Amino acid sequence: MKKMLFGALLSVCGVVWMVVLTTLSIVHPWSYNDITGLLGFLLGSKTLWAFILAAVIAAAGLYISYYEAYIRK
Repeated sequence: MKKMLFGALLSVCGVVWMVVLTTLSIVHPWSYNDITGLLGFLLGSKTLWAFILAAVIAAAGLYISYYEAYIRK
């Protein structure tokens, strides 16, 4: 049960982090070598690795929660 809550917390943190970066890209549009939108913002503000890390953390949290809830007996 504790590991499942840990996984849920990880996934929530990762998703919140991605939502914050996506919201920042909407509020502060950026053009990086004629690349616009979310990717242009992430490249221009050098937060692409942070976004990728947040996605990996969210996926790991989802996997941990799924494993603890359904696979582990």
